[in-house]
Amino acid sequence: MAASQISTNRPPRETAVLSLGCLRTGSASICEALTILNYHDVHHGINAAMQPADWPVFSAACDAVFPSLPNYNGNGFTQTQWDQIFGPCEAITDMGSFFALSLIDAYPNAKVILVERDIEQWYASVDEAIFSTTWGYRADFFINFLVPLFGGKAGSTIRKIMYGYFESKDVTEMRAKARERYNRHYAEIRAAVPPERLLNFRLADGWGPLCEFLGKDVPDVPFPRVNERQVHLKRVRDRQNRFFKMALKLGVKRVFPWIFGLVSVGLGVFAARNPDLGDSVLTRLPWARAALAKFNISLYRGL
Repeated sequence: MAASQISTNRPPRETAVLSLGCLRTGSASICEALTILNYHDVHHGINAAMQPADWPVFSAACDAVFPSLPNYNGNGFTQTQWDQIFGPCEAITDMGSFFALSLIDAYPNAKVILVERDIEQWYASVDEAIFSTTWGYRADFFINFLVPLFGGKAGSTIRKIMYGYFESKDVTEMRAKARERYNRHYAEIRAAVPPERLLNFRLADGWGPLCEFLGKDVPDVPFPRVNERQVHLKRVRDRQNRFFKMALKLGVKRVFPWIFGLVSVGLGVFAARNPDLGDSVLTRLPWARAALAKFNISLYRGL
């Protein structure tokens, strides 16, 4: 287990629950519900965004479990490897669904929750909130140029996960295969998990069946219903705006010295061609005189 990824306030814990319904099937609501039921460190996609060290692990997992990827090695991913991300988590939701069968093998004692929704509603949600925000001109700018400037790997790793999970080479193929992959996702999980460890759950069912399955008392609060699509879109916009501000600050820091130097050189050329007036100007601008000395502007005297 990578000690650098598990801080002192996030001790290792036994993973007790896997919520493996496809992305965009209420994972934010399930995450909130499990937190209310006192499961600690429930993992959701937003956790990964806040843990940059997780992305290389997700990337390695892709190569281990997705045969369609060019660097597939077929090694599988063990509990020890998954614990680099999920070691502190008593429950896993959201992004874990991409690696459902691997997680079922890695955590054989965990109970599995499966939330399913109307496939057309799911497709509309995933198309707007995932496909359209991860591909396109704006996404390309962030993922291929802006984020790597700061050493970020989130965008490229998310794309890699999606390529592997949907067995696709581009987002067009992904859209074409999405519905078939959705149906296969649920069939594979139901075939892999014994009935006593599996809860087929609808958010509309509320606390009753969920608490009975998990052996928990029913909380005295309404069952959470999070507008997941809007939460995700806001998160994407906030993250992009944050990178814009960081890039602007970095750009100013990197460009200003060049602007300063060019202005100084221009003054030097002016001073070389107009010695009397130039000396007067430089006397009034000591910063320019210092800069000209640094750039050895005396070379321009021969112009």
